[in-house]
Amino acid sequence: MTLRRVVLFAAPVLLISRWRRGLTTIVADHAAYWRRRSRRPGEFVLVALGDSLAQGLTAARPELGFVGLLADHLEAELCSSVAVHNLAVSGATVPDVLADQLPALDGLAPDLVVVCVGTNDVTRNGPDEFRENWRTLCTELATRAERTRVLVADVPDFRGGPHRVTAQRYAAVAREILAGYPALVPAPLHALTRGQRLRDVGRDLTHPGNSGHRTYLAAFLAALEQT
Repeated sequence: MTLRRVVLFAAPVLLISRWRRGLTTIVADHAAYWRRRSRRPGEFVLVALGDSLAQGLTAARPELGFVGLLADHLEAELCSSVAVHNLAVSGATVPDVLADQLPALDGLAPDLVVVCVGTNDVTRNGPDEFRENWRTLCTELATRAERTRVLVADVPDFRGGPHRVTAQRYAAVAREILAGYPALVPAPLHALTRGQRLRDVGRDLTHPGNSGHRTYLAAFLAALEQT
C-alpha cells in the first residue's frame, strides 16, 4: 500500500476517533453544568427528563439547549427565578427514564416537567417494546400530572438515514398513546423538526445545534400554551 493510500485510509479513522473523544467531553461537560445548575434555588421549579437532547447536546453551551432556553423564557414570563433540575442522561431510553429518572423526580416538587425521550429507542427497542414502555411512561407521568404540569414530546424527525421511517412510526405511536392521557400535554416535536436543515444540526451532524434547539423550544412552548 502506498503512503498516499495509507493517509487516505487513516484520515477518516482519525477524524472519527477525535470526534468520539470530543463528544465524550461534551457529554461530561453538559452533565456537570446541570449538576451545578441544580444547586441554584428558584421560586419556580422546572424538571427535565430524557436523553442527550434534553441535556442540550450539541448546542454551543448547555444553557443554549432547549431546557436552558425554556428556563430563560419562564423567568422572563413569570418575573421570578427558576430552579432547573435536568435529570436527563445521554443515551437514555424510555426504560432508563422509568427506572432512574422518575424516582428522582418525586422528591423535587416541580411546577413543570418536560420530557424528551425516545430517540435512542428507535435503534435499540422494537416497536412492540416501545409501545409498551411508552404507555407505562405515560401512565406514570399522568399520576404525577395531578400535582404539576407535564409536557411530553414525541420522537423528532431523523432528517435522513436508515432509521427515519422507524422514527416516524415511533413518533406516531407516541402521539397515539399520549392522546389517551389528557393530563399530559403533547409537544409537537416531530412536526416541527421535519423541516430542519443542515444549519440546524450540531457539529456531530446528529444532535441539534443552537438553531435546532430553538426549534425544540418552540415545540415545548406550543405545548405550554395549551396548559
